[in-house]
Amino acid sequence: MNTPKSTARLAGLFWLLTAVTAGFSLIYVRPRISVPADALATANNIIILESLFRAGIVSMVLSQVFALFFGLAIFRLFKDANKTLAMVFLTSLLVGAGIGVANTLNNIGALLVLTNPDYMKAFAPDQLITLSMIFLRLNNSGIGLVEIFTAIYLFSFGLLIVKTGYLPRVLGILLMTGACAFPVNTFTKILIPHFYPALITQITMLLNALGSPVTILWLLIKGIKTEGSLPS
Repeated sequence: MNTPKSTARLAGLFWLLTAVTAGFSLIYVRPRISVPADALATANNIIILESLFRAGIVSMVLSQVFALFFGLAIFRLFKDANKTLAMVFLTSLLVGAGIGVANTLNNIGALLVLTNPDYMKAFAPDQLITLSMIFLRLNNSGIGLVEIFTAIYLFSFGLLIVKTGYLPRVLGILLMTGACAFPVNTFTKILIPHFYPALITQITMLLNALGSPVTILWLLIKGIKTEGSLPS
């Protein structure tokens, strides 16, 4: 029988896998590839570290797959307590995951124009670098779109926690607080790209570091407070 506690721990495991795979791509691979304000160096890094760049693409796709199963597990836990909020959570997570998978095509496009011999014959080196940078910039914008839906599912998840008390309500408050930072980060980049302060991104990461990791650990170790078996 699937108990709420075992399902909660499974949700925590999938959320942890989501964070690890996404973190590998965004925190480890991306800084080693991207050189700010230097398109040539960035293009050279993609060519030299092609295997690492490919691993980052695969890791990002896997993170969206793990996110899907995380969403299904959380929906199963909370659907009877508040089906509307649970649906908002699951729908926003699925939309964000879909955008995330589609967004990896931009990195694949950058890789293709820099490594495919046919493109190398058809375009001048400067043109290839420009095309690759366009794809990388589109990928950055796609990450911003994913953040919008990440904000929705984190906020709805936090609200579910606060309303049900299945987990400590302070975790729900932390999740909602961190979620609010994502739209500010994304929309500021879009509205004032030339004056965007990097501090906003740092604050966004800090606020989310206060809620998500602790909630993941709580799900993995403690589970949730409800008793009995989950409905089939």
